[in-house]
Amino acid sequence: MIDKSAQIFYNKENNTTNVGEYRMKMRKLPESELEIMIALWEADGPVPRNYFDKKLKERKNWADSTILSLLGRLQEKGFLSCSKQGNRNLYMPLVSEEEYLAYENRSFLQKLHGNSIRNLVASMVESRDLTQSDLDDLQHYLDQMKKEE
Repeated sequence: MIDKSAQIFYNKENNTTNVGEYRMKMRKLPESELEIMIALWEADGPVPRNYFDKKLKERKNWADSTILSLLGRLQEKGFLSCSKQGNRNLYMPLVSEEEYLAYENRSFLQKLHGNSIRNLVASMVESRDLTQSDLDDLQHYLDQMKKEE
């Protein structure tokens, strides 16, 4: 089991996450596992298994065995830890939402746009997915980033 108090470091160059001495290869999660992780990221600290029943009740109607199976897979992949407290298991993310989002963004950009932000934005402009207001917001953001350098 991974020590949940260990510091977590994400390496962009090779898409790996280091948790203490443990190293995992970051990879895309299936939709169902991502649903579990989103619920876990929304929690404030470690949560018991029944938290997922309450959190996902509106969106999913999963059996207890399905949730346990998904939690087990995520633990095996190094995305979360499970610790025993009394007679219940508590689950805690080992990969932050920001780390996973950064990985997904880089993967999307690399696979579909040749690792080019310009190609991504050009594609969105050409397909009319970006409005003038969106472009103005983007320009404002870029100007702010330049000022901070």
